[in-house]
Amino acid sequence: MTSLRHNISPAAAAYSMPVPADRVPSLENQPRRNVALMRKYEAAALLPDLTISFKSHVAPATPLFEETSSAFARGTLIPTVRGPVAIEDLLPGDYVETAGGAEPVMWIGSTSYVPSCADQSTSLTSLTRVTSGSYGLGRPDFDLLVGPAARMVVRHPKLATLLGQDSVLAPVMDYADGDRLFTVTPAGTVQMYHLMMRRHTTLMIGGIEMETYHPGKSVGQALGQNLRALFLSMFPNISQLEDFGQVSMTRTSRDVIDNLIDC
Repeated sequence: MTSLRHNISPAAAAYSMPVPADRVPSLENQPRRNVALMRKYEAAALLPDLTISFKSHVAPATPLFEETSSAFARGTLIPTVRGPVAIEDLLPGDYVETAGGAEPVMWIGSTSYVPSCADQSTSLTSLTRVTSGSYGLGRPDFDLLVGPAARMVVRHPKLATLLGQDSVLAPVMDYADGDRLFTVTPAGTVQMYHLMMRRHTTLMIGGIEMETYHPGKSVGQALGQNLRALFLSMFPNISQLEDFGQVSMTRTSRDVIDNLIDC
């Protein structure tokens, strides 16, 4: 299977730092202005005519944009109809096994975790290592390295009574305990990925059920006209935010889940 590696920017180019106005000689005595950190993203999309679009984008290093590409580290095995495939070797149009059956990948996003990034806007400051067997035999069957966008399915009988459903989605990083799950800050760059299906669903990643990409049902409320256009430009396979469809499962945090279960 063809690799996306030739379309991935070098890790050293993961960030694009605009030149602040105070660095311009004619303005050198002016007060320093805060300049938002920008990040380079790579996106591959399956277009309606079944061709594949490969594009690079420069967009803010904020959770909204970073979550498009920061779920799974390079090397993560994705269950396809032809067996496990490393996520960096997937292409849009490849069929993967989801909770709803075999579905084609519609979009793959990628960016780089860069060490020692202290900007307040970014969420990609650390990763989470899920050790082999953390959730039982073969769950996962190999260590997983995931980013802040990775959410897993959490099930509990009490949730059915309280929420009308026995399962919700929670960030994997919420469960870092220093024993089975560790917060890690790699010393070098790590290429990160996320993938989107025709509709929001879940995949079994190393025996752990995790979600595919969806920006969330309230994403439009946080975007002005310019940011909306920039965000949508990363998804040439859709034309409007509504095309992402519905979120298939409630998203919440570990704290909320624990409080509900302890009630």
